[in-house]
Amino acid sequence: MTNDLTQPQIDVEKGQIVFKNIDQFKKDFEQIIQRHNNFIVTEETLVGSRKSRAELRNAAKESAALRSKIKTELLKPFDEVSQIAIAYEKQAKDAADVIDTDVKVFDEIEKQKRRDGLNNWLAERANELDIDPDIEINEKWFIKGNFNGTLPKQLFIAEHIKPQFDLLIKAKEQRLADTVAVRNYAESKSFDPEGYLHTLDFKSLAQIMMDIDSDVTKRQKRQEAEQAVSDMEAEQERQRHVNEVTVNDKVIDTQTGEVVAEVPQEQPQAPTTSPQSEQVVTHLIRATGTVPKFQALAEFMKQSGIQYRGVQDENL
Repeated sequence: MTNDLTQPQIDVEKGQIVFKNIDQFKKDFEQIIQRHNNFIVTEETLVGSRKSRAELRNAAKESAALRSKIKTELLKPFDEVSQIAIAYEKQAKDAADVIDTDVKVFDEIEKQKRRDGLNNWLAERANELDIDPDIEINEKWFIKGNFNGTLPKQLFIAEHIKPQFDLLIKAKEQRLADTVAVRNYAESKSFDPEGYLHTLDFKSLAQIMMDIDSDVTKRQKRQEAEQAVSDMEAEQERQRHVNEVTVNDKVIDTQTGEVVAEVPQEQPQAPTTSPQSEQVVTHLIRATGTVPKFQALAEFMKQSGIQYRGVQDENL
């Protein structure tokens, strides 16, 4: 038995598309399915099973072909209108794009005015707070809704600007505190703080304190090394002269008896005189003392360029 599907018919009633013979189409399809549904396949029914399979597949293909045909017939008028609409849509978009190019020029001018307005506001406010207005600016900010003319609205400032300014103020206060701490700590260790202060740009306070402590340790080790060298040289010099004595302006090695050096004599220096003291005068001085003391006095007068001579005084 072959399939005999009733083909649905297309009609138009009162401006609406109506499909006829749908009920008969359903009835024919249901009979085909019921006729071959739950077919038991055995060796004896194998030939019949294959026929049933073929009829079911043919019914499905026939229905699909009918459906595709109906759709093509229905959409054909729409496709013609669609092509016309698409052509006009393209013309409209092209014309709008030309206008958009010119509009964007003026939009960018207005956007730049808002950008300049925000930059001026940032500079003035940063100057009041004594901070650098180094904040992250988003290009999406410069829509009309965020500005009154060219000035940023307070709601916009509170949401986007104030949080960043608060962070800058906090960073400035922290930098000042760190600067004082580094300066005081470096000076307490007898170091010039300027070199350490420059590193605040890329080091934390704790790291700089550790650097100072490290420099203190290095300085101590260097001083200890220098002192050790000085002590060693002093000991070597002492050992070199341990067996030497000075006798009558001569340095003598006590072990060998060799004169190893002579003590240089101090050269008498001419006394400095002022114009008022250039006149030579003579005074008679009476002195009392031991012989060694007179010898020392005579030596002093000799070195001072004072001429003297002994005089016998019977009244002494």
